[in-house]
Amino acid sequence: MIRTLLTLVVCVLGIPDWVAAESQQAGKPNVIFVLVDDQGYYDLGCYGATEVETPEIDALAAEGTRFTDYYAAAPICSPSRAGLLTGCYPRRVGNHIWVHRADSDTGIHPNELTLAELFQQNGYATACIGKWHLGFHEPFLPQNQGFDHYFGLLHNLDPVETVYFEEQGGVPLLRNDQVVQRPADPAELTKQYTDEAISWMAQHRDQPFFLYLPHTMLHNPLGISDEFRGSSNWGEYGDAIQELDHNMGRLMKTLKRLEIDQNTVVIYASDNGRGPGRTDQQKLQGRKLSTWEAGIRVPAIAWGPGLGLQSGAVSSTVVSAMDWYPTLASLAGFEVPADRVIDGRDFSPLLKGESKIVPPAGQKLSINAAVPLRRSWNPAGEWKELVNRYEYSEAFFYHGAQGELAAVRWRDWKLFLDPALTLYNLKDDPGETTPVRNGEILRKLRGMVVMFQEEMRRDARPAGEVFVSNSGRTTIPQAMLDQLNEERDVTYARYGDRTLEMDIYRPKNAWGKLPAVICIHGGGWWKGDRFGHTKIAQALADRGFVAATISYRLSGEASFPAAIHDCKAAVRFLRAHADEYGVDADNIGAIGLSAGGHLTALLATSAGVEELEGNGGWEEFDSSIQAAVPMGAQTDLQSERTRMVSGQEERGKIWRQFLNGSLDENPKGYRLASPLFHLDVADPPCWFVTGENDDASTHADKFRSQMQALKIPAGLTVLEDAPHAFLGKQTWFDEMIDRADAFLSQNLR
Repeated sequence: MIRTLLTLVVCVLGIPDWVAAESQQAGKPNVIFVLVDDQGYYDLGCYGATEVETPEIDALAAEGTRFTDYYAAAPICSPSRAGLLTGCYPRRVGNHIWVHRADSDTGIHPNELTLAELFQQNGYATACIGKWHLGFHEPFLPQNQGFDHYFGLLHNLDPVETVYFEEQGGVPLLRNDQVVQRPADPAELTKQYTDEAISWMAQHRDQPFFLYLPHTMLHNPLGISDEFRGSSNWGEYGDAIQELDHNMGRLMKTLKRLEIDQNTVVIYASDNGRGPGRTDQQKLQGRKLSTWEAGIRVPAIAWGPGLGLQSGAVSSTVVSAMDWYPTLASLAGFEVPADRVIDGRDFSPLLKGESKIVPPAGQKLSINAAVPLRRSWNPAGEWKELVNRYEYSEAFFYHGAQGELAAVRWRDWKLFLDPALTLYNLKDDPGETTPVRNGEILRKLRGMVVMFQEEMRRDARPAGEVFVSNSGRTTIPQAMLDQLNEERDVTYARYGDRTLEMDIYRPKNAWGKLPAVICIHGGGWWKGDRFGHTKIAQALADRGFVAATISYRLSGEASFPAAIHDCKAAVRFLRAHADEYGVDADNIGAIGLSAGGHLTALLATSAGVEELEGNGGWEEFDSSIQAAVPMGAQTDLQSERTRMVSGQEERGKIWRQFLNGSLDENPKGYRLASPLFHLDVADPPCWFVTGENDDASTHADKFRSQMQALKIPAGLTVLEDAPHAFLGKQTWFDEMIDRADAFLSQNLR
């Protein structure tokens, strides 16, 4: 009511614009998240360190909440950051194994909604200033993950990463896409990041902002400016801590100078542990990379007295890095979108002093309290009476640096899983020195572990991935890209709340309707996304086609025939929107490699097969295609080779997941999925492309022979010396595009 009256007064009396703007921003606090690299649990004054002086950070704790049982998402850099920015266990979003080096082809999937994107969508200015370490290809960069502004290092500065940059003069310090300094100097970074943060905050003081400040320090190699060298009693590590503390003070003074301190939340935390305690009072053991407590339990402080967050509080409630996602959204006054399944819990009532614990989701005491209820909950009978939903949501599951599930904590109890089930009571024994016996608790925690493993098996999502070759790597020239129009994230199919997207490329200055080509990515039906075939789509668009690269439901989400349903929905979508995208609806083709090659061949041969049409939308339109280029494709899923492969323990897992069992177990499903089974005289021409070093089955000899008997045009190109995955090498890629262009032009124009 007050806000409504204020708006009315503004409208009637003509109060200046700045007052109106200030009223509009009410309820939208600024958020600063400072993430320190490799700072151990005991390595601040307020956490027991005596070798360093950290008055600025200690003051933050004295005026806020200091957590004693806060867990990073992982005991290593990249997974930890992925967990923080997605609100998910790194394993749920496919970023749980080791770190992203400079040659990594993975990162946070573009379909994930990062914390930055969440704030961005709610009217916030966003910036990442510091170390990224979450993928280095275009889809994974900070500005494609929700940050308006980026300043910092995409990489670490240790020798296993700097080696990649020796020929270029070292790791670059970047501001957005521009190199500011090369090589970056570790001794300057803490001040440089803080300077940039201060400047950026000043520029955005009149609008709500989300600032993510992930420092490169205290990762090795340590960098200390001359001003702080020798300032502590703890060598270079202590000196670097004291320099960080000084710059935290600069940051906090800036908030006061800009008069925004009373409308700002500040979080200070470490991305993983470093080392064990150093005195008899510092009990935690373990190091970075381990799942002993000191490897993953880290300092964390929340500050915001001007916004009603409690001061001088110490909380022993178990919380984790994933919990910031819904918590900060609640403090900012907006909901986590209904389609987001995450692992974080909203503990904003705890920060406000309204609760000593994270309230049960069902009580809905805060905006995002009910978010945990989106997680799967269907416990097997063995565990149903032993573990309730609230207890399960309270549990924290430790994953090691290699991504393996290593332990689970629930309240005071921690159960290690390997090499044998070992139970500790962390309240009585925080140093994990003496295993205890408690059959009831052990069984409860073991049940949680089994349930969590099942949840991840069902619901884990893939990392973003691009194809990379280290030799003659495929690139699309910028001059070519400049001649293309593109429309990304076009929703082409819906299944309830689930949507599928395509990216569409079309040549500029091309008049009239053009033939279209659907690009279907590989990945063994269980991983990958549309970005795997982006270069194919761009190259074909340059040749005069409308090219669409599509995502489809992977076998971990929905087994066959879901993937072919999606391919057909994509064809129907282009026909339904032919006028909008300038598509010749009578001439649509398809191309795909590996699993995408199989789906391309099946798309070509299964028009009108009711079981394979699906209900992804646009059912009134035809799903047939007029030409197909299957690459590295399996076309006979009833062969003896398929029988052998699908039955093998390890090699056949992909087949069995996709087709619900081996060929012997599900012959009907394999028959339905076999392009050869559906081949008839009405099917379109097909041209096969494969590598010389690929399996001979990808030559599709039987399939092409039958096409010849039916008088359907068919052909085969074998790329000399090429493996199954040949798209990453420029020479093979170019030969493939030339052959595909010639064939598709002949049959679609």
